[in-house]
Amino acid sequence: MGPLEALWAVLIGVFVVVGLVRGYPKELGVTTTILAALLLLTKGGESVLRVLDSYLAGYAPYSVVFEGQYSSLIQSLFYILVFVTIVVISYHGDTLAFTGTAPRGPVGLSFNLLSGLLNGYLIAGTLWHYLHAFDYPIQVLGLFRPPLTGFAQTYLVPLMPVTLLEPFLLFLVPFMIVMRVVR
Repeated sequence: MGPLEALWAVLIGVFVVVGLVRGYPKELGVTTTILAALLLLTKGGESVLRVLDSYLAGYAPYSVVFEGQYSSLIQSLFYILVFVTIVVISYHGDTLAFTGTAPRGPVGLSFNLLSGLLNGYLIAGTLWHYLHAFDYPIQVLGLFRPPLTGFAQTYLVPLMPVTLLEPFLLFLVPFMIVMRVVR
């Protein structure tokens, strides 16, 4: 398997194409939902995992979520599956779209491209963040073999969205919602 940043770049490229096709008003609605999902996971993910663990305690003699050979895999899959579910729902059907129409020509194309790039970065970067936070537990499944390349360790991992945006999510989410309502 190739370097993880190649997969990351391909995923971002896919979302750039999606952004070009859907247009930035719809993509900004998805951005708002993604930011809300990040806020939900960063502030409440650990609590939900603790509740899940206490529920599963009745079926296992040890902590299924926080102890054992597959605890990192279980925790990372929880975060990833919740996040991916929210992203799929935000792209499916009637979406939270900002009002207005995209300008025609190069300006509209640039807005569409940038919004797709932003969403690709948020989605692919968040997935990578949760893999990194739990020390790449997909190794158990044979899907990744460390180490990361020097470029990824030095430049990409420190710039993942959760790492950069976590201190600002409490302000970004309401700001995006207000912008949706005001616009």
